[in-house]
Amino acid sequence: MTIEADVAKVAEQEAALVFPAFDEAAAFAIGAAIKADAEAKGSRLAIDVRLWDRPLFFFAMPGTSFDNAEWIRRKSNCVRRYGRPSYAISLRLRQKSGTTLFAADDGVDPMEIAAHGGSFPIRVKGAGIVGAITVSGVPGRDDHGFVVRAIAGHLGLDAAALAFAPE
Repeated sequence: MTIEADVAKVAEQEAALVFPAFDEAAAFAIGAAIKADAEAKGSRLAIDVRLWDRPLFFFAMPGTSFDNAEWIRRKSNCVRRYGRPSYAISLRLRQKSGTTLFAADDGVDPMEIAAHGGSFPIRVKGAGIVGAITVSGVPGRDDHGFVVRAIAGHLGLDAAALAFAPE
């Protein structure tokens, strides 16, 4: 895995994972799909699906903590501010400075925004980004993968074709 390969794959994912519409039923289906995927892989995740004006789905699996909910909030804020997956911002920062920390002149409060994988924009055709789907519980690249697989499955796309190359 190289940063450049992941940057290219995230761009491909962003272009493909656009919803024709999004509602409460879609939020529940995607949240439940992430939960089932995590259970099948033996992972413990906190899962959040939200529109910018309200949460639609939240589930914290056994073994998660308040910290996971805080990571979700901060990663979702990253998507809201930058309009890109939090993993894309993480990769950009790593390319620029070798770290996932924002520079002082970026004007980012690290207690409010986290550039770590796991939050993906809910992009609706004709409407733009209306919210985010976010998970926390495993390393950021893997968190990101859980969300991508669930969105791809919901949209009837081949999740394997949108997956990262193994590390």
